[in-house]
Amino acid sequence: MNTELTKIHPCFNKEAAGTRARIHLPVAPKCNIQCKYCSRKYDCMNESRPGVTSDVLNPFQAASYLEKVAEKIDIAVVGIAGPGDAFAEPEKTLETIHRCKEKLPEAIFCLSTNGLALPEHIGELSEAGVTHVTVTMNTLDVEIGQNIYAWARFNKKNYRGADAARLLIDRQIESVRLLKESGITVKINTILIPGINESQIIPIAKMAQHYDVDLMNVIPLIPVEGTAFENFEEPSCRDVESFRSAAGEFVDQSRHCKRCRADAVGILGEDTNAEIRLLLEESSQLGEGFTEERTKIAFVSREGVLVNQHLGEAGEFYIYEPTKDELQITDIRKAPAAGGGNSRWKEVAEILNDCAYVLTGGAGDNPVRILGDTGLSVLSIEGLAHDAAKKIFSGESVKHLKVRKSCKAGSCGSGNGCD
Repeated sequence: MNTELTKIHPCFNKEAAGTRARIHLPVAPKCNIQCKYCSRKYDCMNESRPGVTSDVLNPFQAASYLEKVAEKIDIAVVGIAGPGDAFAEPEKTLETIHRCKEKLPEAIFCLSTNGLALPEHIGELSEAGVTHVTVTMNTLDVEIGQNIYAWARFNKKNYRGADAARLLIDRQIESVRLLKESGITVKINTILIPGINESQIIPIAKMAQHYDVDLMNVIPLIPVEGTAFENFEEPSCRDVESFRSAAGEFVDQSRHCKRCRADAVGILGEDTNAEIRLLLEESSQLGEGFTEERTKIAFVSREGVLVNQHLGEAGEFYIYEPTKDELQITDIRKAPAAGGGNSRWKEVAEILNDCAYVLTGGAGDNPVRILGDTGLSVLSIEGLAHDAAKKIFSGESVKHLKVRKSCKAGSCGSGNGCD
């Protein structure tokens, strides 16, 4: 166990729960299994349970969001807890960790997972600096597993029934073993489902003891509307404590879990305030490439509507900026005179130093390189400037709008300095 780090991790140490803040980054919307008690529902700020988030972020947006939140709250722990599984799309999870580690290197990094797709990535987690991992395990019995899991998807193949349960259980045990061998602190979460898996609490605790697991968290089922267990009764605190006490003979028990949302922020048990919720919403609409200094999009056009002019022909730049109500052209800036070689593009870079992108009908390799070196991305696209800018600001792809044929010397209309 990473003893010193665990002392300040609010999910692993009750003493830290009331003093250390954590942030959950909702970057994993997909799941590779379907638990019969789970329903991942977004845009529900009044519902507090795992699998729920107001917005989903991509890795760039998550790093930007973390940076903004860290300016307002002293964040001790950065976690990824869904709303799906962290390794349904492992590349997103790993990229998020790397980006956020650069923003907040002193924080503890952790994540939670069902363990199905985890074993192949444990080395990468360790290298990325992840020190704490939670694996949700609800049974070691295949027959009982059939009653908990509807399906599992692994290596592009779907599994159902006993096959899904067997695969998941085997992979979960392998995950726990490899995590502990890698020196990562491990917590096992077990959902207590009345009439389904009570008999499995002690076997899971004994398995945890065998692999020297650091902590176990027996969590009462939350009956969720629309799931197979919606009509089940939530286990009482007395029943949960009884199981925790029995399992505690084999592995340390957590007794302060608040069953947090996938976008939880702050001290354990405290609701995220409106200011932080707004930061999450704003970050979810942020396109990659934007920074605090570069918040606008420029485009070149013959009439101010279509992106239909080559960069070398531009006489002016139209500037898009998101306002409270809508996306608007807020400025028109005169371009430097054609010609002048590299000095012209350096001047353009200065004119557009508050823009993250310039949209153009075509551009040569030289201006793309020079402007790119300053942080200004040149996108050669076709179509309505407003539609393209709106997609970029919201983080959507504009791949379908991109010009297929690159601009070469002599092909830029008048040829006035495109290269």
